[in-house]
Amino acid sequence: MKKLAMIMEANNRAFACTRVACFLKKIREMKEEINFYIFRSAGAWTLDRNYNIGEYNIYQLPDFSEFDGIILDVNSIHQREQYGCGAASWEYLISAAKQSGKPVLSLANRIEGFYYVGIDNYKAMIPMMEHVYQVHGCRDFWFIMGPRDNYENGQRLQAVVDYLQERNVPCGEDRIYCESFDIKCGDHGFSKLYEMHGKVPEAIVCANDEIAVGVCKAAEERGFSIPDDFIVTGFDNFDKAAYFSPRITTIDQRQELLVEKSMELFLHIWKGEPVEECYYTETGCVFWDSCGCQGDAAIDLAAHVRRSILTEAELVGQDEEIKMLEYELLYCKTPEEIYGKILKGIPSLQCEDMYLVLDENIEDFQNRTGDGLEDIVDLSGNGRFHEVGYPDQMKKVYIDPASGTVKMETQSRKKLFLSLDENEGGREYLFLPFHFSQYTVGYIVIINSVYLMEKRYLNKLMSTIMTGMENFYRNKRLEYINRELAEISMRDAMTGLYNRLGYQNLACRIFQEKKEENRDLSILFIDMDRLKYMNDTFGHECGDLAIKITARAILRYCPEDAAAIRMGGDEFLVILSRMSLEEIEKLVDGIRSDIQARTKLVDFPCELGISAGSINTDMRCSKELDDYVREADEIMYQEKCARKKQRR
Repeated sequence: MKKLAMIMEANNRAFACTRVACFLKKIREMKEEINFYIFRSAGAWTLDRNYNIGEYNIYQLPDFSEFDGIILDVNSIHQREQYGCGAASWEYLISAAKQSGKPVLSLANRIEGFYYVGIDNYKAMIPMMEHVYQVHGCRDFWFIMGPRDNYENGQRLQAVVDYLQERNVPCGEDRIYCESFDIKCGDHGFSKLYEMHGKVPEAIVCANDEIAVGVCKAAEERGFSIPDDFIVTGFDNFDKAAYFSPRITTIDQRQELLVEKSMELFLHIWKGEPVEECYYTETGCVFWDSCGCQGDAAIDLAAHVRRSILTEAELVGQDEEIKMLEYELLYCKTPEEIYGKILKGIPSLQCEDMYLVLDENIEDFQNRTGDGLEDIVDLSGNGRFHEVGYPDQMKKVYIDPASGTVKMETQSRKKLFLSLDENEGGREYLFLPFHFSQYTVGYIVIINSVYLMEKRYLNKLMSTIMTGMENFYRNKRLEYINRELAEISMRDAMTGLYNRLGYQNLACRIFQEKKEENRDLSILFIDMDRLKYMNDTFGHECGDLAIKITARAILRYCPEDAAAIRMGGDEFLVILSRMSLEEIEKLVDGIRSDIQARTKLVDFPCELGISAGSINTDMRCSKELDDYVREADEIMYQEKCARKKQRR
């Protein structure tokens, strides 16, 4: 069985979705033992640099040496570095693909050292220019094109410029507008060039059909008629060209030929047969209304409208499902619950299976980055998740087909991939990045994703899933932070014991809970001896040290479930599960022994002692905690008076 990896960037251009769907269908039609692995990023098309970091990290997931071939469909990844990390990801991909030693095919973008399959963009533009120049006699042109550093756009623009320069037709920079491959580029380009020149040209040559539609829209809004006032041409020959009004004169790329040539190339390589470095696929001009011609091909407008209506109805249903998923994710209480909603929340996915592969830290909501307050209140994934690459061990989350419940397994990255290879060939796996901004928390694997690819449904689905998961994580993290801050507010800064607020919020709550359970407590009141004498004689630093030594001894000898409180100054209170008087005396003796040992160790300047009083509650009576504390305080005071008499 052969393994073929495809690295692609997601965008809203129709051909990108159509192309990968064609590959999936072709592999199944071939009935070869080939499994197809698609690693898809939606970077490069947003302005959020941190988001793009998280998206592009999916390219770090595959070990290219484990595949039998690699397809690169990433023509725009290196563009617009100011918006993201495209250039860095581009360099990584090229380097990693070359180091793999495996055959690498670049689609529609010539890269040195790799095979190329695609159209000859330069040659494809010449017949169109011949038609506009010779048949329609145009001598005044504008050019509204895609990004300047895009390979395809560069070839198309160079072709029209060379053609016109040979014929001494003006084609300077004042006639060129470059932006993107979107409709808005046509709108912006026409508006800017019209403002600059104050009149329209005889023809506007566009880099694709989307731009051509934008030009027609902007021109008509200003009262111009196409082709009466000027000619417009596009490139690609997708639905927008055939069904727009006016129909767009364009160039047919014939995507199916690109896919067929690509798969033929790999089959020849795997069989050890000689291949060429470049495979050019055929193109053809399609002349429509936007240049004043009438095409020969029949257009079934009724069928197109019918498809559009059904597609719109389908999208409405999908939107409703996404809204419901978004709503349900808001109310998930546990990780298992949110995993289940994600994996089963969209009935119309029509995929064979889907599972999550997550960083194990996704369920660690506690503070692990440091001890400062700024670390405690950090809600991001800083310090917990990778920004580059993935952990060696990750958690696979899936729905068990037998029980229908969420199952989780921790596996190595290599084992996760090997588990996919256990199936027979002819299968495809789509890998999608899963991240909180720039912090990678894992990835999603979808098996049989043709439907999602063709419907261009993934971006909205992934956005909903990631937002829901991030909100869940942040809410759980916030719960932890609130507990930490509440704990800090209830702690005495000097000793680490609970303070007066701790007494009110914690000790009183414990008392009420035990009272409801009819379980008695022991109340121990401790007062330091001669603190004022130490402060007056040896200074407040000595007094502070005495308080810390006493608090340390109390913490060391009290049970873990006890609540130790500094009531103020030299007074301490301990709330314990009920103990006998003998057990209380033993505990107090331990505290005194620890204090004596510590004072010797630090060479304390005087004797340090404590007085203690204790009482056990009777939860059957109406007394409150404050009542028992006063009684314990009184018992302590009696002991303190007795100790004073002994010292005299």
